[in-house]
Amino acid sequence: MVTSMTGFAKAENEKNDIHCSVEIKSVNSKYLKIDANVSGGFSEIEVRTSRFLRERLKRGSIKVFIDIVFLKKTDVIQVDLGIAGAYYKALKTIADEFKIPDRVTLGVMSGMKDIMKYQVSRELNEKIWDCLEDALEEAIENLNKDRENEGKNLHRVLKDYLKKLDGVTDELEKTSSNFTDYYRDLISQRISELVDHELDSERLEQEVAILAEKADISEEIVRLKSHIESFSEILDDGNEVGLRLDFLCQEMHRELSTIAAKSKKTEISSLSVEGRTLVNKLREQVQNVE
Repeated sequence: MVTSMTGFAKAENEKNDIHCSVEIKSVNSKYLKIDANVSGGFSEIEVRTSRFLRERLKRGSIKVFIDIVFLKKTDVIQVDLGIAGAYYKALKTIADEFKIPDRVTLGVMSGMKDIMKYQVSRELNEKIWDCLEDALEEAIENLNKDRENEGKNLHRVLKDYLKKLDGVTDELEKTSSNFTDYYRDLISQRISELVDHELDSERLEQEVAILAEKADISEEIVRLKSHIESFSEILDDGNEVGLRLDFLCQEMHRELSTIAAKSKKTEISSLSVEGRTLVNKLREQVQNVE
């Protein structure tokens, strides 16, 4: 089953007198990128969260927001009175210098950087992680379900575009089957417009053969059909297929561009444009496939 890289999930858990809530957002990315944000600046928990997610997710840009609330009173906040005093003195100096009314309040001081810090023991870190780990497991499970559901929609859209592209390829094959007759009529018409006598039939056939060979797109069509078949098989396999599908989109676009460059026939040019448009739509959707 194809999995989308777009998803959203929430989960929460309560344990050890701690409440942990987790929110995960995932969008497409060529590689796995993880940005973990934990309220209160628990740096060790952020590192463990990133490692935990890397072991369970393969691709996508993942943002994780974690809120930790202590349900009972705990002495985890350390006040740096030295830094607080320095801030207060600096603010008083600014107020005196610029004749600003002195309003250095507790609210102002509490917003200053590094005055208050979490002082977390190893024991407390383990209690937090013991609570958080279950919430993370549930959030990842919910995220994967959401991504799988989106993947089902992606699968249907990609199959629809692929079916249309296969139809365009069939039309290209039919239209290119009469190249010899097309160029014979074209050369004969142009010759008759320029001279009164007809071109020698042997010479005409030689010119027709040369032009038809230069404009032959049978090899490109064979490769294009092969790419379409491979795309369909890989899509149905659905196991981390995004990068392989993207590569096939590039190859299909290249074949259609070559077809457009080789043939001057109006119908083929139009079909090539239609085919490349479909490939672009395929590739746009493929960017979101894991």
